Amino acid sequence: MNVIKKITAVAVLGGLTACAMSPPPAPPTPSAPPSLSAADTTFIQTVAEANLTEVALGKIALTNARTSGVKSFAQHAISEHTSAEDRLTTIASAHGITLPTAPNEDDQKTITTLGGIKGAKFDKGYIANAIESHTNAVKLAGDEADTTSDADLKSFATDFQKTAQAHLEVAEALKGHKGHPGVYRGKRHAHTH
Repeated sequence: MNVIKKITAVAVLGGLTACAMSPPPAPPTPSAPPSLSAADTTFIQTVAEANLTEVALGKIALTNARTSGVKSFAQHAISEHTSAEDRLTTIASAHGITLPTAPNEDDQKTITTLGGIKGAKFDKGYIANAIESHTNAVKLAGDEADTTSDADLKSFATDFQKTAQAHLEVAEALKGHKGHPGVYRGKRHAHTH
């Protein structure tokens, strides 16, 4: 009996040693990122370019703007569009999409044009551009929120639409109020000009 116990013990120990020496099983292959529709991909690319443009224009505005209200708007735009771009980068990465690293050609022309002017003329051009770009962004994001089936993208589009709408309202207020700094903080005050 003693011999059988010893043989059994050696066999068990040998089996355990073999298990300990074999490599662990390979981790499962990660599944491919869920694919997005062509419309979703276009939305992501378009918004990424818009964010880059708004940040670039905001930085120019900090130097070239005449009024503190426009500078305040620009600083807020830089912050919120940078945050939106960071969030969009996470979504794009999860779907294997590479974002653009520069504004598109038309937006680059706008950046160059506005970069060459200062003072009141800059303020007028910058705010006019902000009104146009944010009007387009509100519609684009609303359409995306209504049509995408991707939950993360739907959430982003909904939030982006709200941000674009808020920026649009401030830009419109700045256009009509000559850049008072309190306009951006939501303090719409009556003026007697």
